[in-house]
Amino acid sequence: MKKIIIIGATSGIGYEIAMRYAAQGNQVGITGRRTDFLEEIQQKCPSNIYVKTMDVCKDTATEDLQALITEMGGVDTIFINSGYGKECKELDADTEMQAVATNAMGFTNLIIFSYNYFKTQPKGHIVVTSSVASVRALRQSPAYSATKRYMRHYVDCLAQRARHEKLNIRFTTLIPGFIATDFLEARQNYPLLISLDKACNIIYKAIEKKKRDVYLPFRWNFVVLLWKLIPKWFWERCW
Repeated sequence: MKKIIIIGATSGIGYEIAMRYAAQGNQVGITGRRTDFLEEIQQKCPSNIYVKTMDVCKDTATEDLQALITEMGGVDTIFINSGYGKECKELDADTEMQAVATNAMGFTNLIIFSYNYFKTQPKGHIVVTSSVASVRALRQSPAYSATKRYMRHYVDCLAQRARHEKLNIRFTTLIPGFIATDFLEARQNYPLLISLDKACNIIYKAIEKKKRDVYLPFRWNFVVLLWKLIPKWFWERCW
């Protein structure tokens, strides 16, 4: 039996992964801002789903995470899946700062806590959801693009740190492209769009195998290689 906490599990990827683990009899802790949503999910597997209302942008987020860990009697995996991002064509400060608060400040608070928690355990696994937007600058979503890159780089730093400290902490960075969830605006055909079910099949296997960096779908590996070959001056003109 595994013990996993999924931060940001009331919809989309977080919800689907939580239900897959719960259906197999694992202990699953889920967090979100809406208590009613959390309780509704808990009723589907009341014997092995634990819930905690949490706003990752608040200073109390780590206290809430600790309370959930205590209730579960410890955990093996912490999946930081919370995130925020919108197109910001008018460069609105409120929209951009919300992305910074969630994807940078909130994320940093939670991953530091997770790392330090697993330092006291025999082993641990930290999973983080980034984005292909982290690869190159995107003028439509500056804060989202920048903070998703920050998340990837921070995980890389901690992975290096864990090796030097000889800690048995594994890291998985999920780098999805376009997944058919409510997160996307229903307005256009997205390149390499995949279904939520297919994405979660990939994610579940990646978590189980403790893979390091995982593009969703795999074809994004080749797209990203091409992106990196494009000179900055040309990228700025095209995108």
